[in-house]
Amino acid sequence: MKYITLLVSIILCSACGLTKNNSEPVQTNVNSSIMHTDQNDVLMEYTAITRGLFLKIRIENQEILVKKEQFGPDKIRDISDTEWDILMQKLEAVNLNTLSSLEAPSMKRAYDGAAAARLEITEADLKYSTSEFDHNNPNTKIEPLVDYILSLAKTVE
Repeated sequence: MKYITLLVSIILCSACGLTKNNSEPVQTNVNSSIMHTDQNDVLMEYTAITRGLFLKIRIENQEILVKKEQFGPDKIRDISDTEWDILMQKLEAVNLNTLSSLEAPSMKRAYDGAAAARLEITEADLKYSTSEFDHNNPNTKIEPLVDYILSLAKTVE
């Protein structure tokens, strides 16, 4: 029985390595520009959490969803074409490949002086995420984008 299990394991492992040979070259460099993907394939999520605050903002398909209570209702509104264009311009200015390595300018979240925030961007099945930073105090490289996301969230009733 051991030999049969070993034989089946070897066959399955070697079969997993088989790939289809495509004549098209594979692109290995991930470009951070939104211009190469459909703008509607972009998902942005901003979360800020502490003992007294819960905020989740989700932007996708020209729609913004804001949740201010963990188990509370979602508030949704459509984003105008002008707002969407501004948002995409601010996103294009961010190098998504370096998003995870950005350092937070302050550490107030360590002692509940600020909510712990995180920005996640999903584009063309690739997910980019920042490390935690203080809510309302992001790294200067993503500050225009985060500020605009927060300003859009304030308009949702």
